Amino acid sequence: MTARRLLPINALLGLCTPHDINPAPLVGAGFRVVALEVPLSCGGTHSVIPDAVLFHAAAAHLVLCEAKSGANVEVDQARRYGSVTPQRVVQATSINLPRAVTPSVEVLYLGLEDHADRLALSLASAGVKYPLVTVSDKLIRLVAAERASEHLQASFPAGGVELIAPPTTYIPYDHESDDSEFLTPVRSQLVKAAARGESSVTVRRLAEDCCRYYAYYGKAARGQLLRKVGAAARQVAREYPGTFQCSLGPGKDDTIVQILRTPEAFDARGRTQAYQAMSRRSRSRPRLQSDPNQLDLLQELGNGDDSEDDEAEERP
Repeated sequence: MTARRLLPINALLGLCTPHDINPAPLVGAGFRVVALEVPLSCGGTHSVIPDAVLFHAAAAHLVLCEAKSGANVEVDQARRYGSVTPQRVVQATSINLPRAVTPSVEVLYLGLEDHADRLALSLASAGVKYPLVTVSDKLIRLVAAERASEHLQASFPAGGVELIAPPTTYIPYDHESDDSEFLTPVRSQLVKAAARGESSVTVRRLAEDCCRYYAYYGKAARGQLLRKVGAAARQVAREYPGTFQCSLGPGKDDTIVQILRTPEAFDARGRTQAYQAMSRRSRSRPRLQSDPNQLDLLQELGNGDDSEDDEAEERP
């Protein structure tokens, strides 16, 4: 469910990322991503939280992007977007304008190609004239291009952006994903820290390593990511108490994961095979319940014989 929900936003990130396997016309036209999930005031007590904000520095032009995985838009939300001023966007995202110029702003909706007609109809019923970008595994196209700014129009070929491969998953999970989705990537990052011989790592750094766009998220979304990463780190520490230990840092504003031992402390087969086995378990091992009688992770590695698996991993 997460992959499909995040497909439109991942497709957008691909359009803004150079050197991807697919074309990146937005970055070629001068756009870059400056924020994700940053609340924007619409005046009074109302606000919207766009999934992404793009910025075209040369034109001082902003694009508020709202991604939908379903076939409908929220009417009230769509109308509120029309009340967001460019000045509020600049303030909320801390963008540095290239010169003394009045910025401009537009709203862009993103959705799946399967729902293109329904989304266009839903936007029309809301009484808004926003352009729509639809995404499939083979094509990304700008629908109702006449409603888009000249900057967006210039970014998209008339027939759409043909993809060499399905959109790259830059964000496999986010602040709205289930806590369980963070367990494997957090365990993997802890394995890497142990492999580097580090004695500790903070939850904040784990979040930055696990979530590529962590720094771009708004404060509330970053807080949710930290909570989920922290919960995963504590779960790993409970699973392997002889290897990892969690404690609050001096300022009590971050959790520190102490790395007590590295794989070679238990595995007589050698450093390379020990880390291969540890990494393999971090990718494939199901979530475990806390059990005070279970074996230590490193002790398990030392007792097991994974030579056949190790040889299979090294084969092309």
